[in-house]
Amino acid sequence: MIMKKLILLFAALMFSILMYSQKIEVKENSVKFGKETKNALSTTVYYSDIKTVEKEIDKLIKSYKGKASKKKGIILGDNLVIPTLSANVVDVYFSAIKQKTGEIEVNAAFDLGGAYLSSSMHPDQFKRAKDIIKEFAFGITEKGFAEIVKNEENKLKDAEKDFEKLNSKKQSLLDENEDLKSTISKNEKEIEKLTKQMEEQESALKEMKKNFEKMKSEGKKINK
Repeated sequence: MIMKKLILLFAALMFSILMYSQKIEVKENSVKFGKETKNALSTTVYYSDIKTVEKEIDKLIKSYKGKASKKKGIILGDNLVIPTLSANVVDVYFSAIKQKTGEIEVNAAFDLGGAYLSSSMHPDQFKRAKDIIKEFAFGITEKGFAEIVKNEENKLKDAEKDFEKLNSKKQSLLDENEDLKSTISKNEKEIEKLTKQMEEQESALKEMKKNFEKMKSEGKKINK
């Protein structure tokens, strides 16, 4: 049972390491937000869930003094103040979609007022927005991975405790066996001593029995 736990723990750690080695990238895509298709920045968040990602999106919006509202899975960040992108306030549409493989696809469409942010029309602003989204995805992924590491560390500690319990039980039995060996050795010596004593007394006992029988026979000869 312990060996099975250790194998599963090792497999989980290896899987986590391989997953974490994937690079977080931000790409430009045409993404559907409800019925409308908008030019957006897309990235992937690992080791998280929709609920956590959406909470982090709300925090991101508020960090730029915007107001967040959600409708049919789409989060609208209204009137964000992002000086590096625009002198005016910016509206940002977010969506978080869970993929079959478990990761979360995050999309963000920046409405600069009359046009959505794109690499062709706004190359400088696009790079800055790309950095924002990449840092956002990396932060959530890093936090999620840290939680996994903590959980695996706790599992490792539990496995080590189980191993120590087994080792302690084994050592206790070994010590008990040593005590039994010592007792057996003492008993064998005592048995050998008693055997010699019995051998010495056996002949004396036979002689006593012989004399006793003889004495009884002599007694039968006594007459009135």
